Amino acid sequence: MNKTNVSLFLVFCLFGTVYGYETKFEPNGHKQTVNWCISQANAPQDKLQAFIDYGCGVVDCSAIQLGGRCYDPNTVEGHASYVLDLVYKKQNSCNTDIGIITTVDPSYEGCDYP
Repeated sequence: MNKTNVSLFLVFCLFGTVYGYETKFEPNGHKQTVNWCISQANAPQDKLQAFIDYGCGVVDCSAIQLGGRCYDPNTVEGHASYVLDLVYKKQNSCNTDIGIITTVDPSYEGCDYP
């Protein structure tokens, strides 16, 4: 019986940690789901590159420049995801022609998405 209780406790702790990671709380205590805008898997490379060119005129793209914390992997899809999310956060609009909204944090290694 004690073994079962400990196992359930650990499962609920893990669930709480994962669930808490994907949400944040507003000052009034209500949960708010955190969203990111990332590139679609099948988006055309030329459209992604065009969005990078546009977006870097609107937001700070230093993180995806050579030596930046989000430069690697040096792919159009990766860089476009970062720029899509920055523009999404600034304009509150995801370009759904090439982007998709996700609740899974796309941050990786040293690259933290805002």
